[in-house]
Amino acid sequence: MAERPKRIKTRTEVPPTSKRRKRSSPAQSEEGLSKNIQSLPPELVEEILSWVSARDIISFGSTCSTFHLLSLNSILWKKLYQRQASGRLPVDNISNAASTNWKRMAVFKYTQALHIQRLGSSGSGRGNFNWGRGGGQLVSRAVVPPHALGFRRTQPTRDHLLMWDYQGTLFLLRNAVTPSQHGQLTWRRAARYSMLCQQAKDFAVDPRSDISHRMFVYVLVSRSDAIPPPNAAGPSTSTLAPQRCDCVEVYQQDNGVRVFRMTFHASLIFTRIRLTGTEFNRTLLLLTDTGKVYALYVNESQLSTPRSYTVQLSLKKISSAMPGMSIKQLHTGFNSALYLTSEGAAYIEVHTAGVHRQLFGSNAGFDPHDIHVPMPISIPNKVVKCSLSQTHLCLVDDCGRLYMQGCNRYGQLGTGDKIDRGQPTKVALSVSMGLVDVWCGLNHSLALLQGESGTREVHGCGCGAGGRLPGCPVGSAVFVKLSVHAPRSTKSICASKDCLYLLCTHDTEEPPITLPAPAEVKEAEAREVREERERLRTHLSLMEDCDSMQQQLDLLRDTIQTHMTLSSTHRDFLDQALTTIQHSSSSSSSTSMDF
Repeated sequence: MAERPKRIKTRTEVPPTSKRRKRSSPAQSEEGLSKNIQSLPPELVEEILSWVSARDIISFGSTCSTFHLLSLNSILWKKLYQRQASGRLPVDNISNAASTNWKRMAVFKYTQALHIQRLGSSGSGRGNFNWGRGGGQLVSRAVVPPHALGFRRTQPTRDHLLMWDYQGTLFLLRNAVTPSQHGQLTWRRAARYSMLCQQAKDFAVDPRSDISHRMFVYVLVSRSDAIPPPNAAGPSTSTLAPQRCDCVEVYQQDNGVRVFRMTFHASLIFTRIRLTGTEFNRTLLLLTDTGKVYALYVNESQLSTPRSYTVQLSLKKISSAMPGMSIKQLHTGFNSALYLTSEGAAYIEVHTAGVHRQLFGSNAGFDPHDIHVPMPISIPNKVVKCSLSQTHLCLVDDCGRLYMQGCNRYGQLGTGDKIDRGQPTKVALSVSMGLVDVWCGLNHSLALLQGESGTREVHGCGCGAGGRLPGCPVGSAVFVKLSVHAPRSTKSICASKDCLYLLCTHDTEEPPITLPAPAEVKEAEAREVREERERLRTHLSLMEDCDSMQQQLDLLRDTIQTHMTLSSTHRDFLDQALTTIQHSSSSSSSTSMDF
């Protein structure tokens, strides 16, 4: 049987066609994307940008010149601000909204915050909550009252926080922070904040580090009153136009109730208010817009009494004795006051012998019968910023260099040793970082620095007990980096016994922080060394011209006390040694005369 032939099926194999899309190069895709964005109508791009953050708009404007001009549109920033503020316009600019800097206000809203970092050792918080190893490892979420517009200053008081914004509104926040279940500091749900005062020009509380003494809040405000002078002939009160006067209003911080008010004449316009002294003899220092300093004295025990009495406003000695001097900044300690002039000079006024010895190492030059004599504090350049505590002070010049003076028992001056300084001494900080803010505590100091990339760090020195220096519990005699997370918009720092406060606000009208160039730093240091050598050489030439050893010893004693930074122990030793040499020389001369 013959085999059947096998049927072979043939099929032409056609290779599959490739349907892959042709990929464009990255450069071509970016080019097409940029063309698409630029082809959009400006109104549509503006609407898209109004829904992003202020940081995204600034980044978008830095890509090219076209987008940069678009990012400067005032209408765009106004829409962004209104969305951030829920449509609420600023009080000061409703009548003049056309000239409002909407970019500045939107950036205020975007960057404003207050971060709080708990201090203290592990397990030292409320209850059994662990605040972090070494203290200070946990930071609260941003604290922002919804009606605030940028923060100028914050001040911790007893169980409260005072926050002052750029609208002139002073907020009083109660029951500040509490630990959460997730190990982070948060505000209590029952926490309340209140607008303590509006149209505030400045405020002040007790400058002592012990916040239990801060019972009252003094607020400098501007009010419109139509109060004619007594026995004035003219139109009636109802027909007079409201006259704007500056007032000092005193509030109780436990309930926010105003208990006292002082109204000044309309010709006196004040810009700053500070406090010093005890609660039974409180001194209010008021700085006028012309650079004059006035003082008045208040007994806080009588403020709650419902009666009226007159307080005497007097011109301070720094303004009466030197009428041509214009004061620009005013800072106070518990028993001291520090003045900065418009020319960059610094003057200090010390009210007790103990504080004078802490700041200057001795009581030489202190007059207990006239405690209002201002004493100059000289550094090579202009002073632009300062901080004052009960035992030490710091000055910042226009080149961003830091000078410290006062008690250095715990290394709070950052000089690398624990020797007191009776004169301003320059302190070394990080060369590659600029100085933003400084703060002097009771026995430690803090500095806020900014790097080249805009990042900010908190450095500190002095006593580290109780978590005062997070990450450095043993303390340090030099400024070291602390375990503190500082946002890029951190503006200032301050601390209380329990917490560290980081105030965040960026003002577009403030000049940027300039970093010191290494060549300029070396040149400035060399110039200071030359000036110091020339000063000492002048004193040596004066000693050579003296007629007697007595005059030489007196000149040497004055040079040691006024131009050398020695500890109080070394200063007293040299003074006693010079006295011994003086007695020996006088006795030897008398013996030679007998023979």
